[in-house]
Amino acid sequence: MLFCQNCKKEVVIYGVSHSPGIDEALKDLRKQMEEEGKLILFNPPPFAPYHCPNCGSELEDINK
Repeated sequence: MLFCQNCKKEVVIYGVSHSPGIDEALKDLRKQMEEEGKLILFNPPPFAPYHCPNCGSELEDINK
């Protein structure tokens, strides 16, 4: 699991293939994650380090 120390929030990685109508589904998913207090990092690069979608700071892997 990834965590942003600056924002104090968990960050979920989510890969998306863009297709018609996906924007509305992603908006709903983002809203749901915000209600749970989490951030979403859409289509990150294949290798770390990952950066927070909100503040840009490097994310910490708290599973290590």
